[in-house]
Amino acid sequence: MRLRSIAWAALAGLVVAALLNSDTLVFATLAAAALAAVVVTTRRHVFSSVAFERTLSRRVVSWGSELEITMTVANAKLLPLLWVQVRDEWPAGLEPLGFALRPLVHRRAQAFVQTVSVRWFERLRRRYRVRCTQRGLHRFGPVELEAGDPFGIAGVARTLEAREDVAVLPKVLDIPGFELLVGHPLVEQTVAYSLTSDPTALRGVRLYRAGDPLRAINWRAAARLGALHTNEFDPTSLAAVRLLLDVGGSRYDWEAVEPERLELLCVVTASLAAAFAGHGFGVGLASNVRLTRDARSVDIEPAEGALPQVLETLARVIPGTARDFAPVLAAELADESDRADCVLVTAALRPGLRADVARLRVTRPTRVVHVGRPADGSASLVDAVVPDDLDWRTGHELPLRS
Repeated sequence: MRLRSIAWAALAGLVVAALLNSDTLVFATLAAAALAAVVVTTRRHVFSSVAFERTLSRRVVSWGSELEITMTVANAKLLPLLWVQVRDEWPAGLEPLGFALRPLVHRRAQAFVQTVSVRWFERLRRRYRVRCTQRGLHRFGPVELEAGDPFGIAGVARTLEAREDVAVLPKVLDIPGFELLVGHPLVEQTVAYSLTSDPTALRGVRLYRAGDPLRAINWRAAARLGALHTNEFDPTSLAAVRLLLDVGGSRYDWEAVEPERLELLCVVTASLAAAFAGHGFGVGLASNVRLTRDARSVDIEPAEGALPQVLETLARVIPGTARDFAPVLAAELADESDRADCVLVTAALRPGLRADVARLRVTRPTRVVHVGRPADGSASLVDAVVPDDLDWRTGHELPLRS
């Protein structure tokens, strides 16, 4: 309805009131015309000079930590906003602290709904805190603003994209006794193996164990003592470890593991990466996972300071079909110049991969961490097992069983 139409309607009403000589009809006509004019004017200018802003305190958040979200509505005009409703779409996996969110089951999201009043030339700012309990790359928005006349007769809605992303990293657990894996025992114990070593810092020799690299065999000691012996070296000061994450299913390469098992794989990989980085290792990552809004394959070179990139990549892992893992192993076998050690994390060491894993263990120090009980044909290749019923959400340690 336009103001001109209201004026013509009011004029017609006044003519009828004059013909009927009714003061009541005159008052009713003028009141209705004034009310209609207020409604039309408010609808026309309600969103003029109005701005909305949503600000996140961080773009990358650790699992279980808090995130502060600031909502700002600014009204830079004389006409006040007597009521404005904000309906903002927030991702699932955010636990509100001190307020409520409405679930949107069909969209796997939540709705933030709040009605406020903003006076003339006022900037209203409110802060909300949530706890992040779901790994992933989460997106906020769009947001819908609805406002209207003071009487609530008619409202005007406006949709804003206002999209923002936040990456929630996988949970990182402590690994008891991890020092024994890197050649730094905390007590006087024999170190079973060291993931990386300095070939110029010979510590001594010991009896050969299955899985020891051929280049580390001390042939002179073997000839003298009548049994194969392996050189032991002190850990190198420039150590590097590449984590190989396989998310393929138990039968086919393209068949990804179930979502809950995938979450545990990400937790195990993130915990190992953080533990290696904490002990001075440069960490990298290669995997057959698929990432949110990214079609590229995952291949991060081991380097000092690469841990944040590894964790953010793990945050973007999505469930679904997996890529073939064989090319990942083939690339490691073909790169003879790469001196990084390998740690393979998998939930299913499929028969087609076992030969390549065995070859990789011969060419360079390689450890296999299996999530869940390994199959009989692959048990000899597995160095450590993580229980598949591990309650990582409430626990704080990652047990590695031999």
